[in-house]
Amino acid sequence: MMHLPDSQLCWIYRGQGMATFGADSQPEACPLPQPGPGEVLARVDAVSICASDVKMIEMANDYPLFKDRDFSRHPAVLGHELALTVVACGADRLRDWPPGKRFGVQPDVWLNGERFCIGVNVAGGMAQYVLLGKEVFTSDNGCCAFAADPAISDAALAQTEPLACVEAAFVQHSRSDMKAQGDLLIWLAEDSQQPFILDMPLTASRITLVGDAEAFRRSVSGLPDRHYDYQPQLPARQFDDIIILGNPDGATLSRLTAGMAVNGLLCWLPDSEPQAMVAADIAQIHYHNLSLLGARSRRLSDAFSRQRYRYDYQPGGTLILSGGGGTMGRIHLQRALKSARAPAKIIVTGNSPHRLERMASDFAGLINAAGIEVYYLALQTTPDFAAEMARLVGSQGATDIVVCAPGIEPLSEVVDFLADDGLLVLFSGTRYGQHGPLPLGQVAWQQVTISASSGSSVQDQLRVLEKIASGEALPDFNVAAIGGLMTLKEGLQAVKTGRFTGKVVIYPQLTSLPLLALDQLDSWDRRLAATVNESGWSLLAERLLRESYPQPGDSPG
Repeated sequence: MMHLPDSQLCWIYRGQGMATFGADSQPEACPLPQPGPGEVLARVDAVSICASDVKMIEMANDYPLFKDRDFSRHPAVLGHELALTVVACGADRLRDWPPGKRFGVQPDVWLNGERFCIGVNVAGGMAQYVLLGKEVFTSDNGCCAFAADPAISDAALAQTEPLACVEAAFVQHSRSDMKAQGDLLIWLAEDSQQPFILDMPLTASRITLVGDAEAFRRSVSGLPDRHYDYQPQLPARQFDDIIILGNPDGATLSRLTAGMAVNGLLCWLPDSEPQAMVAADIAQIHYHNLSLLGARSRRLSDAFSRQRYRYDYQPGGTLILSGGGGTMGRIHLQRALKSARAPAKIIVTGNSPHRLERMASDFAGLINAAGIEVYYLALQTTPDFAAEMARLVGSQGATDIVVCAPGIEPLSEVVDFLADDGLLVLFSGTRYGQHGPLPLGQVAWQQVTISASSGSSVQDQLRVLEKIASGEALPDFNVAAIGGLMTLKEGLQAVKTGRFTGKVVIYPQLTSLPLLALDQLDSWDRRLAATVNESGWSLLAERLLRESYPQPGDSPG
């Protein structure tokens, strides 16, 4: 029987930036919750700090999932990258989730259409314990918790979530068909003289046509015989599906793009080669699970052909990891090096040469084993970044671009180098209202694919576990620093400033363990340092750590 305390230490965020994270920069004593029916109380064995945690703290109510939150009444406990052990549960969970069971969790949980996001609007793991509700175990997508392989470390288990986010970036999540009984807009250019063939069923419950009625009758075939809502101007509302016929000007194209509803679809059939770029709200593209299609044939079914789009690397191609010097860029680089569809050349960009130089040193062995050319390009020290990028990618352009850092610059600095049949992955989100260049014209006229994702699923995490078991995913390789619960705020500041080049993993049960870079363990514990220097962070390293710094109460389950 595990002995449980009456209280625990929690880091509480009160919604006004880093100054309101914790009480006088310390965690606070809180009553230990007791699990009721359908609930599980888990010990937090490890919590990995995510850049999104820093983003939430700095953005507060500007963060999409914190919108309109009253932090004075509902403060937050962050932390969503977790390694857990059951310590108590409701009687109805005892069979499947007994005390001592080690497990991971998918934090983005939905139940009856309501979002319960662990570490955002549900208490997360920046604490010694976390109470998980029935929504985790009986969500709309099934159970969002999964048993852990005893052969992997707590640091690796906690990182199944960020690794799963990277895996999810290469899976099509957006719709590939028009929405049945949806709201459809068809926009026709006034000066278009070309025929357009709508050779797919239009099953929307409402179809709005913007353009001249006579031009529609003359130029568009395939419109079903039914009532249409003709509008002389683009309506100021959002649509499930948008079909663009012809070539709008830039301002109209931006308005059409902004008119996509969440989970929306936009299909562009230009009548001549269009402008390559449209100014778009990149947060909308990133967060709203949008589908962007097109074809130069002016035939609707061609735009929906699955063969036109690609959602993983072009084997033997050229990959750009823009803003790739941070932790997520490292995970992307490691995935590409180990992929069965690996590119022949990878270019990693970043602002600071320091982080890229450390990355080059850390990855040298993996790169040599993979036999792939890898180049690092720092904006701060490259006199003519565009010219050097053009030289590296060559005349054909980059077959794949992954934008790994937030903001518009990591996109705008590289998007012009995308090949005609390239894949653009908008991996990192940014604030709403920031408009950047989106190569929608290349989707319509060439064979470019634009993909964006936010978060992951349990299935993505289980796929990561399989890759860890096979050696294709190496989460322990990402660990750059470790610390105890008291150092969590210092760890957040370190992530914010880029102090470490990899993941910061916090062990909440080792309360006062200082924040330690792995390459500086020698001054703290020579036996642990020797193990880490020889084989990196690992399950063995964690065992040695806990022997050196035993946690109170029971040993890990």
